Order: sequence, then C-alpha cells, then structure tokens
Amino acid sequence: MASDIGDRPIEILLVEDNPADFRLAQDTIERSNQRANITHAEDGEIALSILKKEGEHSNAARPDLILLDLRLPKKDGTEVLAEINQDEDLVSIPVMLLTGTEAESSLLESYSIPPSRYARKPLQLEQFHRALGQMGLFSRQPISIPTQQQVQQAASESSSGGRRWWWPFG
Repeated sequence: MASDIGDRPIEILLVEDNPADFRLAQDTIERSNQRANITHAEDGEIALSILKKEGEHSNAARPDLILLDLRLPKKDGTEVLAEINQDEDLVSIPVMLLTGTEAESSLLESYSIPPSRYARKPLQLEQFHRALGQMGLFSRQPISIPTQQQVQQAASESSSGGRRWWWPFG
C-alpha cells in the first residue's frame, strides 16, 4: 500500500468524536513531515458514509490509512471495523485503532491485536510513524475484534454458569 502512494500526500481518514483528541492527532500528523490530507469523521456513521462514498461524500478520496477511535457515537469503532472487514472494497485499507484507556489497550492485547495496530490517545509521533512504516503489512492483515453485540451473544450462549462479560467500549 505504501508503495502505491509515491509522491502524493497520504490520504488519512481520522475517525474521532472528541475535538481535542482530533486536534492533537492532527498536530501529530502535521509534525511528522508526512504530506497528508486528513478527512475527519466525528462518528462511525459518517466514517462509513465517507468510506462507501455515499451521499455528500460521493467524491471522497479513498484513504490510505484509517485512524479509528473505538468509542464513537452512533456506530462505535468495533462496528465500523466489522463493516470494513466485511466489505471487499474496504478490507485492504490499513486501520490503526485509537484507544482512550489502558483497559481498552489491555482488551485489544487480549484479542492478540499487535501493539503496532493500536495507539493510546493522544496519538504520539512515534506511533504515527510506526503506522506509516507498516501500512503495506496492515493492508494484508486486517484486524478484527468482536462487537458489543457479539460479546453479549457469546455470553448468553455460554454455558459458563452466568459468567459476566466486561465491555469497555461503550
């Protein structure tokens, strides 16, 4: 994927509902000296509309990288990720997850998500550079984590004697 970019600016879809976290990530990207066009989506529904080029986003550029917050209004990050993974036109777009808490990071680790595939907010320059350096690898290895509904369904089907599942994403 990274080799397809050439001399043009990298297209980044930054999916973040918190204005302060968005500005911090934007500043980090600008300090990286990587030429980038950043498209901002404030919630999961807008992100999917941009990715699928629906409605007012019909002319949106295809992102080279998606920075995806897990806690989002309307559709959370896990739901957005699930839809990306189910769409053959989108699944090859590299995704880096953004987490807001240590608990979220620990949960991602428990799902065997490599540390190079997520970053604790605020996004740091080193983390962004790591994502840029591994974009080609990311596009060949999509990540997935269960949605809240999948976790609840597994819990209800479980014969673990009423074991309670903890879900920190929303």
